[in-house]
Amino acid sequence: MFNIFQKYHILTNFPKDYPIYKKVLANIVYFLTGIIYHPRKNLLSRKDLFKARFKLRKGDIVLLGNMRETSSLLIQGVFTHAAIYIGHKRFIHAVADGVGIASLYHFFTTYDTMAILRLVQHTRHKRKIIRKAIKFAKQQIGKPYNFEFTKTKESFFCTELVNSSFKHAGYRTGIATYGHFTTFTEKIEKNITAAAKALKPDRILQGNFRVVFISHNLAFKGKKIVLLY
Repeated sequence: MFNIFQKYHILTNFPKDYPIYKKVLANIVYFLTGIIYHPRKNLLSRKDLFKARFKLRKGDIVLLGNMRETSSLLIQGVFTHAAIYIGHKRFIHAVADGVGIASLYHFFTTYDTMAILRLVQHTRHKRKIIRKAIKFAKQQIGKPYNFEFTKTKESFFCTELVNSSFKHAGYRTGIATYGHFTTFTEKIEKNITAAAKALKPDRILQGNFRVVFISHNLAFKGKKIVLLY
């Protein structure tokens, strides 16, 4: 569940004059749980911001990761959130407060990792699909967060909103919003949180989308995107 054997790198991005014993403790916690809990600024850089602003197009899916949140313990991988870019440095996403709009500034001062995904090349009626997907997402603004992770049209969790928007627009995303429990680990997760069956942000990478940008601290490892440090 924790993938502890995949995290051998050492954390070094501590605040100035941070006590040595706390550095050691922070590394132990990260090795065991994948959570970075010590105070620090988020990891997205100014260079990331410049490149992302250049790349972003309406209808892009943005995957984001906050390595400091406890949710990163249950949402395995380098991404913990998903949103749709609607232009003018704004995104529609589903968070605890409900479905709403977030700014590019908010994302770049909050999250540590980022990837931008786009419809596959040569998609027929691409503009129409994007227009309909954004329209559907906008119509959901104000609806509550789907804390129960159940199939309903009255609330959404982040990846559900993204997947539903494109499917409503007639695009075959190639991914299911709700999975099935097949392994022993997944069955254990089911008893811990209802979110275990929900579409995780990393799995959107397996859909019919292409990656056009990843932040400086990420790299491709086969078909997966991994954290460099």
